[in-house]
Amino acid sequence: MKKLFKHILAPLFLVILACSSASGATVDLLLDGADSWLPVDSSRWRFTGGELHGATAKFDGDKTDPEASTFLVSKATYSGDYIVSIDLTFDQGRYLGVYLDFDQGSQTGIWMASGHALDENAPANEVERAYIKTVEKGFWIVRATGELLVEKGRRIKLGFSRRGDTYSIWNDGKLIAVYRKEGGYSAGPLQLRLTNSAVRIHRLQVRTGKGK
Repeated sequence: MKKLFKHILAPLFLVILACSSASGATVDLLLDGADSWLPVDSSRWRFTGGELHGATAKFDGDKTDPEASTFLVSKATYSGDYIVSIDLTFDQGRYLGVYLDFDQGSQTGIWMASGHALDENAPANEVERAYIKTVEKGFWIVRATGELLVEKGRRIKLGFSRRGDTYSIWNDGKLIAVYRKEGGYSAGPLQLRLTNSAVRIHRLQVRTGKGK
């Protein structure tokens, strides 16, 4: 009877293991606070109460003004298939950029964002266009866009993914922008960028593997 039980259990364990591997692993990038990121400018980024709060020094500066933008770079580099899931609330502005597979040295890779920075007098319910840009040796090209609604003080869910050669943006579980790059780009550290904005990030996770 014990031998029969072992024969039944062994294949079952392999099936469970295979399913677990196929669904991938999830990393919580807020769990360890600043320890998961390269040195953090505490005047721009703060980990508090299990959340990440970010804000630029200015909210009406030019895009090239250092005080109108701020970056946060992860210590980790993800390769293969993965999705970056973010729950966030904008308290000022509407602009969050997410760099995937981006090489800072060669300025090459993929950059996705929630929308261009808007004039401070823009209506609170103005429709934004999320977009995907490729960067080749510092030269930026918009490859795909998709509409999403970003309202001040309203919590939204965003996803930025790579599946094979395909890069995508998701809003509340809905696919809104897709770009396919033959061969994709080499893996690079996850980076966040704010421009003329203040944001509270309530959840920030990376899920690797085939599972969405």
